[in-house]
Amino acid sequence: MHPESAAGNAARVGEQVPAFELTDLDGRVWTAADFSGQPTVLFCFASWCTCKEQLPSWHKYWDSRGRDFQMVAGILDAKGEETARPTVEASGAEFPVLLDPTSSLGAKFGSQLVPFGAFIDADGVVVFTDLSGTFEIGDPRVRVNVDRFLAGEELEQAEQGQAMDPQALELFADGVIAYQAGDRDAALTLWREGLAIDPDNFIIRSQIWTLENPEHFWPEVDRAWQEQQLAAEGYDKPLP
Repeated sequence: MHPESAAGNAARVGEQVPAFELTDLDGRVWTAADFSGQPTVLFCFASWCTCKEQLPSWHKYWDSRGRDFQMVAGILDAKGEETARPTVEASGAEFPVLLDPTSSLGAKFGSQLVPFGAFIDADGVVVFTDLSGTFEIGDPRVRVNVDRFLAGEELEQAEQGQAMDPQALELFADGVIAYQAGDRDAALTLWREGLAIDPDNFIIRSQIWTLENPEHFWPEVDRAWQEQQLAAEGYDKPLP
């Protein structure tokens, strides 16, 4: 089993950032130790999600404060740098963006939706997580909480989403490995197996869609098509 898929390992408020190792778009390797020394805001998104449109807003907020905190993003794209780099470059964001093709941060923080985020204090302790799929700086509730976090004030904890099923996450990670090795069919098979176990997991579902129907995700994300696709697949819950 992949270490990141072990049940019960999701980061909890009041605990240290769990161990991880990811590389950013500049080639720098990041670990949990890099999330200490100063307050950090983590924003996780994907190129296939409309939440990518929040990157310029996060950059503007970071700039407006004189970059007095560490702003870090994670991009959960199975295609890795292929889709991550043009997405980030188009946004103009200058803060570090970590490449996370296997959604290890989703596992570490217990989220099956994007966007999600966390606030980490200067001691590397998680003080806030938002796994609801609505962690966007354009949301006044998020903006107020970021301001409070950076001012050292009490936070209003967000409503949390459902954590990824560990077996589904393991299958997803195996699928990413297969995709990166050039075996598209094996990747899709593994992802479909994972989705069958965890049908509410939109990180997995969206990766399947983007591989089979990229024209509905780049350069623009077509939510109307996604809603139609959900109905065709017999999924009876709304698109997040």
